[in-house]
Amino acid sequence: MFEKNDKRRLYWLIDQYLSEQINGWTFCNEYYYSYGLEIENGDLTDIEQSAFFELDKISSRYTDVQEDLVKYPGTYYDEEQLRQKIIETKEKLHEQSPQ
Repeated sequence: MFEKNDKRRLYWLIDQYLSEQINGWTFCNEYYYSYGLEIENGDLTDIEQSAFFELDKISSRYTDVQEDLVKYPGTYYDEEQLRQKIIETKEKLHEQSPQ
């Protein structure tokens, strides 16, 4: 695992989620702590800034509470939308520098 201010932690969180080692709530909370609070934009490449910013839009409005999804349509994102954005982010980052 990496420190919360290390951008490698964002890559690690993506892999952890996609391998089902963590769930959506854990991913979103840990992503927020790292991306939103700890990592400096200057530490990210332009592609990383763009990809992680777009992922943040989805992860900051994720919920698995069905009532919220029904009551407030268009406000929150569900598990499938989160998973799709994480996959898109991983693909975009892989294009930058295959790992």
